[in-house]
Amino acid sequence: MPAAEDPGRIADATLEAIFAPFADLERLALAVSGGADSLALLILAQRWRSARERGADLVVLTVDHGLRPESADEARFVGDVAARYGLAFRSLRWAGPVPTSGVEAAARAARYALLIEACRSLGASHLATAHHRDDQAETFLMRLARGSGVYGLAAMAPDVDRGGIHLVRPLLDIPHENLVAVVREAGLAPVEDPHNRDRGFDRVRIRELLPIVAAEGLDAATLAATARRLARAAAALDLYVGRLFDAAAIVDATGAVRLWADAFALEPDEIRLRALARILRAVGGAAYVPRLESVEALEEAMRVPANFAARTLAGTLVDCRKGEFRFQRELGRDGLAMLAVEGAREGVWDGRFRFRFEGPKGAAFTIAALGEAGRRQFAVCLPQGLPRAIEALPALWRGTEILACPGLGVAADPALGVAFSATSLVAARLGDPARHDDPAA
Repeated sequence: MPAAEDPGRIADATLEAIFAPFADLERLALAVSGGADSLALLILAQRWRSARERGADLVVLTVDHGLRPESADEARFVGDVAARYGLAFRSLRWAGPVPTSGVEAAARAARYALLIEACRSLGASHLATAHHRDDQAETFLMRLARGSGVYGLAAMAPDVDRGGIHLVRPLLDIPHENLVAVVREAGLAPVEDPHNRDRGFDRVRIRELLPIVAAEGLDAATLAATARRLARAAAALDLYVGRLFDAAAIVDATGAVRLWADAFALEPDEIRLRALARILRAVGGAAYVPRLESVEALEEAMRVPANFAARTLAGTLVDCRKGEFRFQRELGRDGLAMLAVEGAREGVWDGRFRFRFEGPKGAAFTIAALGEAGRRQFAVCLPQGLPRAIEALPALWRGTEILACPGLGVAADPALGVAFSATSLVAARLGDPARHDDPAA
């Protein structure tokens, strides 16, 4: 998508093309940190919306991570800018605890979790971030350095599902310098994150290389265009993966997947790899597919089904029985997430089940995995179910007592005044060809 000749004034037609996909939404959330790129997103989204008679309501979200003394001031600054442009604003605070290592990764995960949860509470189905063309080029080079395949080199997708919320990147075709010019024209002084200059981060080192590779013809525009072409190839491969699933895969109500070994063996290597990646992401409840190297090792081991020994990857137990590869969520050494609930609550548990809960406030109810003891208690309810998948079903607990397990048809006693439902998302996630997305983006 071309930018306007005057970089400080992106053309109206370009602006309409960027944001038109969101015109019919009820609400569009904007993730704004106070940096130049995210401020430009705010300014451009508001300019687009104000030029239309109707369109999505805009709400600005920022996260005060509390990792630097100035973070609270930066959050207030974003609020002031939102007010200047007449936009709704909400500041989100990360309460920690702060880990002793991997602080940036933890903060990034917490930031997205807070933003996604805020979108749900606000009724915003889409969350827009300010990733741009230079980010896309950097991501491509980072993936290239890791030895990524087709899907990794397709870099960042413009639309990614995050637990039922669309994470969208409308500015992926806009150069960083154009966004900086938009902010400069608006007379704003953006926040400068010191981490953007820290060479301890891969992305910073790659960013320093961009001018060098650009001199050899590998500029940001070329790299981003290559990523788009690989994304087309990835989409074609995913079409054939979907056909394999339609013909040879079964997803049951517990979230387990069965895949016919004979049909799987007939597919080309790349289709088998992608099929495995999508199954592991869906069954394991992860936001991302596993790294290519680990999927390749699994696929190689599966080439002779009769000799395949059960193994675990990405929280998923994989084995082979009676000509079927079976994929089941594994509880793991530390068990699955436990979620305290009260009042009215809905959301996604373990990335695999959408739940609804209604009950009294102040009561001690918990959503957690059914577990082995629970499976033995209610096994009669689903005699043909796979044991590990049953153990990983969401159940409603009160202390050590299991009150309900919707996956087994076990409902809470009406006298408790509690309603709990849980619907598997595994089949939908299996059918979603969402690419591997960069956790570090």
